[in-house]
Amino acid sequence: MKRNFLFAIGLSLSLSACQDVEPPAQVLTQEQWNDVKANILSEEPSPQYKVGAQFDERIELIGLDVSGPLEAGKEVTFTWYWRALKDGTDNWKAFIHLDAAKKPFRQNLDHVPVRDLFQTGKWKKGQIIKDEQKVTIRNDFPDGDAIPYIGFFKGDARLKVSNDVAKTQEAQPRVIGPTLKIKGKAEAKPQLPEAELLKTDAEIQVDGKLDEPVWSSIPGIRLKPFGSAPMVNTIVKGFVSDTHLHIGARMSDKNIWGKLTERDSDTWTEEVLELFLDVDGDGKDYLELQITPNNVIFDAHFKDQLGKGEGTRQEQIDRARAVNLEGLKSAVHVEGTLNDDKEDQSWTAEISIPLQEIPGFKSANVGDSWAVNFYRFDRPEAGKTHAYGWSTEPRGDFHQVDKFGKLNIVSEVKMAPNLAIERPNVAKLPQPKGTMVSPELIEEMKKQGKMKPDAPEPK
Repeated sequence: MKRNFLFAIGLSLSLSACQDVEPPAQVLTQEQWNDVKANILSEEPSPQYKVGAQFDERIELIGLDVSGPLEAGKEVTFTWYWRALKDGTDNWKAFIHLDAAKKPFRQNLDHVPVRDLFQTGKWKKGQIIKDEQKVTIRNDFPDGDAIPYIGFFKGDARLKVSNDVAKTQEAQPRVIGPTLKIKGKAEAKPQLPEAELLKTDAEIQVDGKLDEPVWSSIPGIRLKPFGSAPMVNTIVKGFVSDTHLHIGARMSDKNIWGKLTERDSDTWTEEVLELFLDVDGDGKDYLELQITPNNVIFDAHFKDQLGKGEGTRQEQIDRARAVNLEGLKSAVHVEGTLNDDKEDQSWTAEISIPLQEIPGFKSANVGDSWAVNFYRFDRPEAGKTHAYGWSTEPRGDFHQVDKFGKLNIVSEVKMAPNLAIERPNVAKLPQPKGTMVSPELIEEMKKQGKMKPDAPEPK
């Protein structure tokens, strides 16, 4: 998929993080004033990290020093060197957000300079202020790069960054400081999901209805929401034969729509179910397959992980989608009316893929494991997108094969198929003994709140 899907989850680190009541004017003791005077420099400093950023032509950040270990749980001293470009008239507080680069995480280092003793309203033009700040890096700070974002605020007001330096000029103007290396705590590897993929010679008619007995006898996978998306049922099942991989899915949906009609269109811009399959999990020679409620197929063969191949991302995408699976069959059944949200309930998709056309395919033997992920985009109304995935670890880019789930090929299902794909007005199908949770038990679990109902939650 051709988008860096950045789920801005986590950092509710908005302007509210820096909304303070303006501090009252200070009256310092003689000892405190002596401390302040000791930190007004008479000579130009040579900081470890030079910055040279100006805030509204009032204050300059000359640079900063870092002394001590940049390590989670340990104390470090940041020394900020400020220059007063004008006589101070207002008391502005420094805000410094130390953000981890690889995941949403922030440590707040907001403060009044010189250990809260020297308010900017008392600064005189030309003064250079040495501002030491002792900080204990949070115990849970992630390992890797960290970037300080620096500015000044007073209540809701911000000083703009007024010269040409690395900066953000959004609602919260900030200087982008130097990249620092934090030795964080080792992060446990995420527990990636696994499921059974039954090998069977069962036959199906690819009509999108999923009413053959095999669909009721195998486990289902419920996709989980990314971020704050509501829990809307998306259940995917699959099985494999000697010749084909079969995928079926049912998606609750109160507004089922699809406008695209051409194969290999930009299907990810509409409502869509997506399958990624890398049979050896090496991030090369993998399949991306998408299907919309209008039964429009996007199929692409990526020889290298998107972003790591030759050319731009768009060139890599276009090269990948130029390859079509000639023997692929697909169908969609809509419970409702396509492109009319009256009485829409769900849509089901059924896909049959020839094994020999799967990139990198070698075998589909019992005991084999394939790296797989499923995604869904539900777009209930204009401007609103809800995303779901089996493994929700890939963030920012859905092509992170090392964070996919794993389908293990088995000759007999051991996991109870507790997520049945059922449609209204379809007769109950036979259930193999010992493998299927009974409908009565499912209904009881729903009543007890242990299982969400199949109907989608209100949006």
